[in-house]
Amino acid sequence: MVGHLGDTAVAAVGIGNRAQFVLLVLMTGLAGGVGVLGAQYFGANALKRISQTTVMAIIIAIIFLIPIIIANFYLADDVVSLASNDNEVINLGASYLKICIPGLLFIAVVQVIESAFRAMSKTKTPMVFGVIAILLNIVLNNWFINGGLGVPALGVDGAAWATTISRAVHLLIILYAVTKISSNANPKFLALSDFNQYHQWIKLFKIAVPMMLSYGVWSSGTFIYQLIYGQLGTQELAVMSLLTPIEGLFIALFFGFASACSIQIGHKLGQNDFAYAWRLAKGFSISAPIVAITFGAGALSMQSYIFMPFSQLPSQTLALASEVFLLIALGTCIKIYNMTVAIGILRAGGDNKYCLFIDTIGMWFVSIPLTFIAAFYFNLPLFWVAFTAYSEEVVKFFMFTYRMKAKYWLKNLAD
Repeated sequence: MVGHLGDTAVAAVGIGNRAQFVLLVLMTGLAGGVGVLGAQYFGANALKRISQTTVMAIIIAIIFLIPIIIANFYLADDVVSLASNDNEVINLGASYLKICIPGLLFIAVVQVIESAFRAMSKTKTPMVFGVIAILLNIVLNNWFINGGLGVPALGVDGAAWATTISRAVHLLIILYAVTKISSNANPKFLALSDFNQYHQWIKLFKIAVPMMLSYGVWSSGTFIYQLIYGQLGTQELAVMSLLTPIEGLFIALFFGFASACSIQIGHKLGQNDFAYAWRLAKGFSISAPIVAITFGAGALSMQSYIFMPFSQLPSQTLALASEVFLLIALGTCIKIYNMTVAIGILRAGGDNKYCLFIDTIGMWFVSIPLTFIAAFYFNLPLFWVAFTAYSEEVVKFFMFTYRMKAKYWLKNLAD
């Protein structure tokens, strides 16, 4: 929605979103810990443990994010300058971050509560609230970016305000929904004594911290990729910023797929039905890449429609984006398989430390060094630099497959 403002605006929003993404994914790891434990507690019919874990995770999120939000007001310019030497990109990106980062506190709480809902198979509630928040974000984007009804055209800042406001509304809606639930899983039924149980804090930390670290290793790696692309030039950064939300659509769709896998497997693990959990794992791991290929082929056939919102960008930028889009559409298949095995299967059984190990090896010891060499030693074009980045997924494919077949993740965490 900032495409008509030019390469600079697209690049600024892209790097701002990628910086946010690192923190957002860390909170996703924390929420994932709630989902893993919650699914197994639900399978074991220990509903009060779900609400207890949810509130504990919210407390952790608040304590973690507040210092980062404060530091962001002083360091936003420095963060954006890592990715670009263009002063206009730096100024726009820093302003975008200063407005958006505080809203991460809202979305972190939302993520934790949504994970608890999903763990109890209440998937429609977070979906409906998410759709409302997204539609509100779109309306506010159009209004604040372009101006109207007494509001001046705010450009990139308008996109930031739209995001923050929609996140706040999302939080208010979901908190209201929680107050209407009459169940032992509702946090309002908790007493102060429920938070003095040392072993429950330890259990949450043992599950959530490795997930947060693993997600953090991966998301910070994606930020490094963005820094590499940014040093190739503003046009290259604009191309990757343009394509990031498109690739994010694929990832988000299959993150839901992997989460469904995790919940179903978690329920069976909580019931000690390991044979059924293994059958579910095999079914999801086979179906994920097949569905991903179908989506990728569909995306390629609809490329002209997908790129329509960016028609006002320079023709060179669009031509370069078209080349990389082919790579994303075809390469998503292996990425989706890895995500399904990691999030949906291994982490459902608490095998988070090995996932952290795999993410670290694949990204930081293989892919990032190779991508850096491709960009700055061989001076390869953007397409081949992006292609090299997929070496991470190849390494992870073999390591995740081995770990899944080893069945170490077949564990009941609710006991």
